[in-house]
Amino acid sequence: MDKTLRYVNEKTAALIITPENRRYLTGFPSSLGYLLLTHKGNTLFVDGRYFEAATKQAVGARVVLLSGLVNQLNSELAALGVSRLLIETENDIATFNNLKQKLAVKVMAHQPLSDKLMQMRSVKKREEIQSIVAAQRIAEKAFCDALQLIKAGVTEREIAAFLEYRMKLYGSERNAFETIAVSGKNSSMPHGVPTDKAVENGDFITMDFGAVINGYASDMTRTVAVGFVTDEMAEVYKTVLCAQQNVINTVSAGTLCCEADAAARSVIEAAGYGEYFTHSTGHGVGLQIHEKPTLSQKSGNIKLKAGQVVTAEPGIYIPEKFGVRIEDMLQIQKNGCKNLTKAEKQLIIL
Repeated sequence: MDKTLRYVNEKTAALIITPENRRYLTGFPSSLGYLLLTHKGNTLFVDGRYFEAATKQAVGARVVLLSGLVNQLNSELAALGVSRLLIETENDIATFNNLKQKLAVKVMAHQPLSDKLMQMRSVKKREEIQSIVAAQRIAEKAFCDALQLIKAGVTEREIAAFLEYRMKLYGSERNAFETIAVSGKNSSMPHGVPTDKAVENGDFITMDFGAVINGYASDMTRTVAVGFVTDEMAEVYKTVLCAQQNVINTVSAGTLCCEADAAARSVIEAAGYGEYFTHSTGHGVGLQIHEKPTLSQKSGNIKLKAGQVVTAEPGIYIPEKFGVRIEDMLQIQKNGCKNLTKAEKQLIIL
């Protein structure tokens, strides 16, 4: 938490509102709460639902029962002589305007504060990576179970519901995001929504899903086939797999994020499918499913750092035909990376 204090001094305090940043700084999860950072110490305001638990679990902050945020903040800030309050830019405009109108200090949405918190969160500690790996192992067990379910006649909704049920059965706190399970022509939509469409022989099925442990998400995508594949389907699958492997072989601490993206894109373009790779190559994963950094053509001079966990998820999506995406999570290291995903990714035909 000390690294955020560069923005906090005798005249300036910071109010952390977003649940992920509050949890990151205090170790305590809650749907509602406010963390006040000041040069004299930090205060976590929570309501009666969380007060007892927060007094036992929150670290680096004294815990105060939330009774009236504006009055409590005005009192705290006046006692400290603070005249300026920074808040994260991720907050909605209504929250910002309410604080700006009712607090007796100047309220500022502060991009450097938000950026610093995102940078801190992007580099994972050992226990954070352990939680991500634990979530990933749960997702992989669910995937193995789903391979026994998938056959012609099963619907996309049934596959998605089965994956979610099995992840929760194995200990996931919740779904990391809305599960994607799309087949046949629907698999050409990168973020397609599961429907009542029944799987048919000759379909690709793309499944994108994740579990959560200790608040930390996993993220994986696997594409499998049912019955048979055409030569074109096999070629596209092989191309995506080669593109992903090129990313894995390329990334390490110091690699430009745009170079990581180019590692995938160059393989796909060389195979003649460049126009069908329509999204970035990857993103950070942690308390949120999409965190910094982004492995994109537009990432400029941003470099990967040791300890970051990023996805490598190239894809090819041919409209009205099919799509293929393969996604692993990579822990960036000083020399190379460690693949945190163990699930089979050679082409499976069920």
